[in-house]
Amino acid sequence: MTRCRLGVATATIVLLAVWPAFGGQAGSLPASEATAFLGTWIIRMTNPPGAQETVRIFDKSGMVAASVQLGTFPPSDVTGIIKDGDMLVLTTRRRENGQPIWVVMSLTVDADRMTLAQMLEHSETIKRGSGARQ
Repeated sequence: MTRCRLGVATATIVLLAVWPAFGGQAGSLPASEATAFLGTWIIRMTNPPGAQETVRIFDKSGMVAASVQLGTFPPSDVTGIIKDGDMLVLTTRRRENGQPIWVVMSLTVDADRMTLAQMLEHSETIKRGSGARQ
């Protein structure tokens, strides 16, 4: 494992371990602080090629809530949301090969374009994509 990949894996593990200390539960970020992210976004992934993620970010009683959906699989509710500057970070659990895994996504918005970087538990690859608000 290269030093960079080891660093990414370590950062992911640390983020997941300390997430509750940051108040990163869904519903803890006021919607007024994430207006640029609100909406339904169709993200075309470059890795893996041809994959599509649908990211829904919405106002739920004044707080940010979200779900993510890979292709035609059922959507997964986001369990953690934090905002760091111009980046929104989401965590969720998904099933891969029948097993639950953690997923961490970082999102940035530039005008009507969202860019996504995604890390999956047990993976050394950062999956990327971008797309438009629907």
